[in-house]
Amino acid sequence: MRTSEVEPRPPFSVSSPSSARLASLIEISRLLISAVDLDHLLSLILKTSSQLVGSEDSSLLLLDPATQELVFVMAQGSVSAKLKMVRLKPGEGIAGWVVQHGKPLLVNDVERDSRFTSKVDKMTGFRTKAILAVPLQDHGRTIGVIEVLNPDKDRKFNEEDRELLTAFAAHAAVAIRNARLVTSIKEANRYLQAEIDERYGTLIGKSAGIRTVVKAARKVAETSATVLLLGETGVGKEMFARSIHSWSPRASKPFVAVNCVALAEGLLETELFGHEKGAFTGAHQMKKGLLELAQGGTVFLDEIGDTKPEFQAKLLRVLQTHQFERVGGTVPITVDIRFIAATNKALEAAVHAGSFRKDLFFRLNVVTITVLPLRERKEDIPALVNFFLERYCRDMKRPPKRNRPKRSRHRLQRHADWRPCITPGPPVPCLRSSAQESPDQPRH
Repeated sequence: MRTSEVEPRPPFSVSSPSSARLASLIEISRLLISAVDLDHLLSLILKTSSQLVGSEDSSLLLLDPATQELVFVMAQGSVSAKLKMVRLKPGEGIAGWVVQHGKPLLVNDVERDSRFTSKVDKMTGFRTKAILAVPLQDHGRTIGVIEVLNPDKDRKFNEEDRELLTAFAAHAAVAIRNARLVTSIKEANRYLQAEIDERYGTLIGKSAGIRTVVKAARKVAETSATVLLLGETGVGKEMFARSIHSWSPRASKPFVAVNCVALAEGLLETELFGHEKGAFTGAHQMKKGLLELAQGGTVFLDEIGDTKPEFQAKLLRVLQTHQFERVGGTVPITVDIRFIAATNKALEAAVHAGSFRKDLFFRLNVVTITVLPLRERKEDIPALVNFFLERYCRDMKRPPKRNRPKRSRHRLQRHADWRPCITPGPPVPCLRSSAQESPDQPRH
């Protein structure tokens, strides 16, 4: 076994190329620290390692903890796709040796080194002449290897290359650990959010009707499109609006719900747009409106079909320009908010009747979702009953009661007409049974 000769290491000085490479390493380290997306980070490590020492190609291998095999997760150059299918057994090849010994290895003539395996070259068609491999170590544990292949400009890898790449690998390993932690936290958050949605979410049911609506809501949540929710009073339009917000990229920003008929028209404008000091009697100080407070988030306008044309004109301007002025003000305020509107009215008929602006209707009617009343999805009633039973048992600190006899379920499904009223509270039988010793006997 013979490792190729190493060129003498030039001294470090301010004017030498070594100083420039060291400065590059410092700058690169800053870039690595700021990269938290794992795929982007690995790509950055790969590209940088090749540039740092000046090589024809490079590859990044990570250790599979389950099999202790090295996996080519990324490679520079034309063989990248082929390399992703290659796995090296423990101790196999120069990379395997580096993992086993936890030390860097510089070989300028691989044909004279018995540790080199031609397996990868045969699979990819690439010809390796020289290789510099350094370990990626996290708290003394080797997690992978960085390889640079074939130095460019007819030179050989030298000790400075080895030291520089080793120093770079130390920073890269820390960055990989941090990116993995961020990825792990994000995955945990997604899992926990899914658990919350499943156990405590407001959209309960597995009927075909509810599944179709939820699918549409999840799809539109990924966009910034304005949504119009249609449905009878009490079907849960605000619940859907909140769910769309929670599934959207705006989930960390405010969700503001406004009932357009609960406020007088003048008060509605003041609440939404805010007011300047002295704008009207009693306006002793400036007040930000709900649109301003919802910056970056979602505004839900319930009962939009009952608003007056004057208010509709002002709302239309916000939808068109994303700007408004506070009441009594002249300075335009720009907002980035997503609007979700809801109504139990037939807006198209209102447009034809002249009570609702046609241009506002088209602005709101980008994506329309119709929320079905409970009487059209009676098969969801048992799931709703179980949800409310669990919630009220939890609130009353009583043992959870879930399973109900089939006869009771059938009675619940036949109960009255099951008008759409979900939002005012749970079904009456559920409330009553939760207060009884035996919640399996609902009263009617």
